[in-house]
Amino acid sequence: MVIGLIKDLLFLQTGIPQYVVNSKFTASVLTIAGAIMLWFALFFMGVMAKRYEKVLHKKTDWQFIILSPTGILIYAVIQAYSLIVVGNLKMTDSETWIAYIFFFLSGVLSLVGSLRFFKVVMPHKGGAK
Repeated sequence: MVIGLIKDLLFLQTGIPQYVVNSKFTASVLTIAGAIMLWFALFFMGVMAKRYEKVLHKKTDWQFIILSPTGILIYAVIQAYSLIVVGNLKMTDSETWIAYIFFFLSGVLSLVGSLRFFKVVMPHKGGAK
């Protein structure tokens, strides 16, 4: 019911044909859902890193791994704001740049955190150090 109301509101505001509204709306919702799922996956990786730190007694930088995917969540919030609150089928240019910068930084920081964690759990060649 709420989704139908949002779709009707978008159609009335823009005058864009309904099939275009439906496809853009679906793409935006799937993007938001995908970003949230990616954030959860990286967050739980940080939780796993915290548990590894307790077991192995080696620093895993789990705080960094948990905080780094926050930009992905910010991207999803900006996308949801643009779609639901403002009623745009597509983010404005300024929203797009801000959201993509946060998403990119979050991706780079998540990669760095994952590689740091990988170095901790990767077995060393040639015996224990």
